[in-house]
Amino acid sequence: MTVRTVTDELTTVAGLASAVVVHAASYGIDIGPICKALDIDPASFQDLTARISLDRLCRLLEACALLADDEAFGVTSVRAFEAGATGPFGYGLMSAPTGLDFVRFIDTHIQYITHTSYSRLTIDDAGARLDWTFAPVIVKRDQYVDMSVALVMARARDVAPDAAGLIEIELERPRPRNTQPYRQYLSRRLAFGAGMNSVRFPQGFLGTVNPVGDRRLFELMDLQCRNLRPTIDAATSDFVEQVRRYLLLHVADEDSPLAEIAGYFGLSERTFQRRLSEHGTSLNDIKDEVRRDVSFNLLTQSDLPFSEICYRLGYSAPSAFTRSVTRWFGGTPTEVREGRSA
Repeated sequence: MTVRTVTDELTTVAGLASAVVVHAASYGIDIGPICKALDIDPASFQDLTARISLDRLCRLLEACALLADDEAFGVTSVRAFEAGATGPFGYGLMSAPTGLDFVRFIDTHIQYITHTSYSRLTIDDAGARLDWTFAPVIVKRDQYVDMSVALVMARARDVAPDAAGLIEIELERPRPRNTQPYRQYLSRRLAFGAGMNSVRFPQGFLGTVNPVGDRRLFELMDLQCRNLRPTIDAATSDFVEQVRRYLLLHVADEDSPLAEIAGYFGLSERTFQRRLSEHGTSLNDIKDEVRRDVSFNLLTQSDLPFSEICYRLGYSAPSAFTRSVTRWFGGTPTEVREGRSA
């Protein structure tokens, strides 16, 4: 059995991958061996409430894109997707009474559909803008982002076919060689290489009444998503573990204000520090442990350049990263990657 890693604590709804088997088969790809190597049960893709490792799903999609020699594999997989395969999230989008309800539903339940390290919805006179990104420990996520945004856009077109054409999208991923599939399944108003993923919904979309909207079903799906949401607090009753999981999502933040972290847990700075002290630890100790675990995962499970790993761990200089790795593992980053550390 594949050894579970720190990245497996970040999950997504398995139904998002429900079309991958069929789509991969259209390229002559049998994903069975890939799923076995990644310790993924493809049967879970048909389970409306199952969750799987976000990192492992990202790796599956990247492998399929590589074997298919198609960098648009994720975005075109929506052709084989059946509406509602993501369970209450999908049905919630389909039954949203208005475009504004649609957007607010995504914002409210983005942590249910997939763990993110940052997401924010802003609404003004021009419309609504949703920004989000993933934890640095998720090494490759371009295909996953392509697929998930394409699925949302498919539902947006159901709500407002005309207004959906005015939606603007910015993606973190590098510009693909062929942008046509992206403009077809996402939006013609599309940009790549952004600092953060972003979707802008115009006022025309927000004010649209969904022709198949159902307020009662929408409210029921909202309740189900809330009940099924995997929150940090629900994952464990141990306070130190809650803090550790929070830092796992924010490990790239070089200088997270203590007040901000304490405020996340609804505590004052003094109370937050006292709670950790009662458990025989401190914020710096926990952050060091998280950095250690994430660095080992990225050094041994990816081919990312050391400079990129340094950035993802929130270090200001490669030399500081190297000193930490040597302290943790008794060897340099190169030695750890090659399995020659103490």
